[in-house]
Amino acid sequence: MAAPINQLVWKNADGSQLNHLQRALDSLAGKWTGQILWVMKDGPVRLSDLMRMHPSASKKALTASLRSLESSGVILRRDLSTSVLRVEYELTEPMRQRVSELLTCLEAFGGLL
Repeated sequence: MAAPINQLVWKNADGSQLNHLQRALDSLAGKWTGQILWVMKDGPVRLSDLMRMHPSASKKALTASLRSLESSGVILRRDLSTSVLRVEYELTEPMRQRVSELLTCLEAFGGLL
């Protein structure tokens, strides 16, 4: 019986572990992660914007996805100084170009399936 995907240890040709690939796959595993990244590639968004774009997603699920992306260093959470609590999320500078390239590749891959 094959091991579940989350228990596989990816290896390079020389036998060393391929931790970067596993980390990347794990960071994209959330149900709403792809949609969140797709929207953020065009600039900062607020939670309310994401909720409007994805009405079937619960606030709890979107918040969990945002927190996971933030803890992975993919996005930044910015508190805007206004009288009302206002928070925006955006891709970190190192991720901005890479995420756009990744999503373009994944979209092309999806077209092949």
